[in-house]
Amino acid sequence: MKDSLYTRMTKESWKRDLFSVAGFTAFVTISVAMISLTVMLFVNLTGAIEHLMDVAKTPDFLQMHTGTLQKEEVESFVFERPEVFDYQILSFLNLENSMLTLSEHSLLDNSQDNGLSVQGDGFDYMIDEKNELPDVLPGQVYVPVCYESLYDVKTGDTMEIGGQKLTVAGFIRDSQMNSMMASSKRFLVCEEDYERFKHLGSEEYLIEFLLADGTDVNAFQTAYENAGLPMNGPAITRPLVKMMNTLSDGIMILIILFISVLVLLISLVCIRFMLLTRALSESKEVGIMRAVGISKKEIRKMFLRRYDRLILSGAGLGIILSIVIHYPLSGQMQKLYGVSEESLYKYIYAALSAALIGLGIMFFVLKTLKKLNEMTALKALTGNDEEGRKNHNKLCIVFVTAIAVFLMMIPSNLYSTISSPQFVTYMGIGDGEIRMDMRQGEDSGKDFEKVEAELSKDGQIKEYALYQTSLTPVKLENGTALNMLMEQGDHRKFPVRYSKGSMPARDGEVALSYLLSEDLGLLPGDEIFVQIAGAYQKCRITGIYSDITNGGKTAKLFVEHLDPEERVMWRIAYVTLQEGANRKDFMNRYVNLGAEVVDIGSRVKETYGPTMNQVRQAAVLVKLLSCIIILLVLTMFVRMIIENQRNRISIQKALGIRSKEIKKQFWKSCLPQISLGVILGAIGGCTIGESICGLALKSLGAEGFQFTLDVRMIAINILLGVLAAIAAIYFGSNGINKIKAVECCRGRE
Repeated sequence: MKDSLYTRMTKESWKRDLFSVAGFTAFVTISVAMISLTVMLFVNLTGAIEHLMDVAKTPDFLQMHTGTLQKEEVESFVFERPEVFDYQILSFLNLENSMLTLSEHSLLDNSQDNGLSVQGDGFDYMIDEKNELPDVLPGQVYVPVCYESLYDVKTGDTMEIGGQKLTVAGFIRDSQMNSMMASSKRFLVCEEDYERFKHLGSEEYLIEFLLADGTDVNAFQTAYENAGLPMNGPAITRPLVKMMNTLSDGIMILIILFISVLVLLISLVCIRFMLLTRALSESKEVGIMRAVGISKKEIRKMFLRRYDRLILSGAGLGIILSIVIHYPLSGQMQKLYGVSEESLYKYIYAALSAALIGLGIMFFVLKTLKKLNEMTALKALTGNDEEGRKNHNKLCIVFVTAIAVFLMMIPSNLYSTISSPQFVTYMGIGDGEIRMDMRQGEDSGKDFEKVEAELSKDGQIKEYALYQTSLTPVKLENGTALNMLMEQGDHRKFPVRYSKGSMPARDGEVALSYLLSEDLGLLPGDEIFVQIAGAYQKCRITGIYSDITNGGKTAKLFVEHLDPEERVMWRIAYVTLQEGANRKDFMNRYVNLGAEVVDIGSRVKETYGPTMNQVRQAAVLVKLLSCIIILLVLTMFVRMIIENQRNRISIQKALGIRSKEIKKQFWKSCLPQISLGVILGAIGGCTIGESICGLALKSLGAEGFQFTLDVRMIAINILLGVLAAIAAIYFGSNGINKIKAVECCRGRE
């Protein structure tokens, strides 16, 4: 008897308000879809990267070295280190980008160090898109997979190196240099072709080690450096490789995770008010049941049974939706890293997360329904809480509008920041227009002097500065000795972003990157001893700056006059041109002097291009999702407000007031809440959102992160929020037309 009564009441309730049923299901669907999507993307990314690194046998420690190499020294070191499982020395042929053409696209403006390499012997493999080792024939070349879409390269196209042609046989995934955040890219050729092109470039060595499980890589690196082995180049560890591979798509996943949490919060708030409003609208039925002796527990069970089916349906739809959305968003990561060895896991984890969210919502519904315990039979039959409900609904309009606009702001502001020319200051790069890199080799010092002489008399230049970077021995005050990747030069020109202190501006001053200062526990005002011209000199730390390159651990030493005879890792110059100067002609002229010349804005776009694409996709997805949330939620709340005021509206109609006039009053009462919500959301997106993104980027070395705001994009987000809210009020207020004047006298039919 009771079951049939509950079933009949459930059906009648659903028929009476299909919109609320659809809204409840939609909230569950969106919440489950967003959380499941985040889980699938994260599992897919980490699993694919781990699988790629396992198949490619990524070295645990790699030391790049330019210059002469005594292999016997390395062999002797390995013989004394039992933790070394295997080692090899690979050659990397650095080529000038000006002599490279890929599918009729010149690599002149490419910011990467491009070169040729052969397959590793035992580990550090470059694998094809099937995760297999390609068989490279003479006259063939395998191209880094990240260049496939960048230069629209296809299998069978031609690559030219100094006028000599190779056929593109396929594309490779290079576990070490896959990410555009890695500064070098390897093209795979056979031994015969490597020797054929050897005279066109400068050779660099990759000294690689596989270490036994459990080995402390940092301790091994320290032992390598203390042994005085070749290290004229950056050192790379497996964790750093994994971080660079994860960073690009990881930023997008982090944004989606944050959005998912906020969407879930919105959903729970909306579900709560839907439940309470539904229960209060059926208060007379509840009162009758209470009056005839049906217990609170039984009534609560009836309402819970009504919603558990909706939660189950919403969770199922959410999983399906997350799978559909997952494929376009994961396309880039699958191209770069392939698929995880256990790709089924992402669906298992997605299903588990969906079940967890579903159970959480069920528990939340149960807790909310306990509010019915406060309802006596008399209060249920005569309830008079209309004003309180109206105020709650209006507060929800402010809350939902603010959160939705806030969600739109974050990815938009992050995209405008990353795509801004000023973002280079977070990369430890000066805010110039053009960067010149002098390739290291036997004559690198002479090339450096030629470029400097030409820059000093070039009338097109507004300002320039030269810097050189080396692995510099340093001692701390407690006696600890280490090597720092230190850039020497006049850092008053083209300064980077300093979160604490200021730039080194005179002899004996040095600045540290944020991660390096955190590692060593050093702050502005502390002192270290830096080896300069063969002797240790006391230097004072003047500032802490942001740097998300080279593992985020670098230093800057003030040197007014650079020594071209000093052995360094690389030399660079920053240039700002006079207004009206021909940038392209200027760049071409210095390429002929032996420098690699790139536009700094283009360098940032190349390095963070994949990340920017992902953030842009996330921004579009969030705009669409936020507008749906505003439209759906506000329509629901408007209908709730109208339902709560149904008797009052009926009385107004009985007094001769037309629906049009009542709607006008209703619009006037809702517009202040919408306006307040949009304003709060916009302000929060530019302030709180900045702090949230700053916390994420701080772990990568970007201390003191600030948004570069795009006023046009902010205006678009505000406009979309307002239009969605206006549409919601329009559709929701149409319910006023259905209220009849006679209802105030004889009740709703």
